[in-house]
Amino acid sequence: MIARFTPAFVIVLALLFVAPAARADGHLDASVTFINSLSDRAITTLTDSEITADERRSQFRNLFREGFAVDGIARFALGRYWRNASKQEREEYLVLFEDVIVTTWADRFSLYSGQSFEVRGATNEPSNGPEKVALVSSQFFTSPTSPVQIEWRVASQGDVIKIVDVKVEGISMANTQRDEFNSVIRNNGRKLSSLLERLRKMRDS
Repeated sequence: MIARFTPAFVIVLALLFVAPAARADGHLDASVTFINSLSDRAITTLTDSEITADERRSQFRNLFREGFAVDGIARFALGRYWRNASKQEREEYLVLFEDVIVTTWADRFSLYSGQSFEVRGATNEPSNGPEKVALVSSQFFTSPTSPVQIEWRVASQGDVIKIVDVKVEGISMANTQRDEFNSVIRNNGRKLSSLLERLRKMRDS
């Protein structure tokens, strides 16, 4: 897992932004508005120094479920091993995937110290399905002269809009997670149980 605070904090932001009711007709504008307005909500809600760690995790989980394509990203991260997993393994994996994200990243917001976040614009992205996809570019300023470049892949269909991936300095977080998970499985006899065990330890640590 990525250990440095800055990219970790950016990943958390990606998981938190919740979509308002936005029609796909103006999906580029809707995607920009979505990132702009909901960043304020996420930061305001989760950086409150007066809430407990449990309250922060609970709020994080609610926002994560509401705003992110959790099952789709989880399946993508598992790659080809999803197809051969049993129903029980799939169910446990999806629960663990969410739990690990919540327990690992929710408390990172207590470290936030007012860094600036700016959305720069959006462009159309190819889509393999009926949804429209926008790539929203933004910057997270760890210092005035060294912003982190962030690109958000936002999919919209009808009134539903979701973040489906985020790139930090050109690196896809979804692809990175898939590579890490697949490496754990390959290095342990290609057994999905090895990844499930790793996730259980991460959740309970």
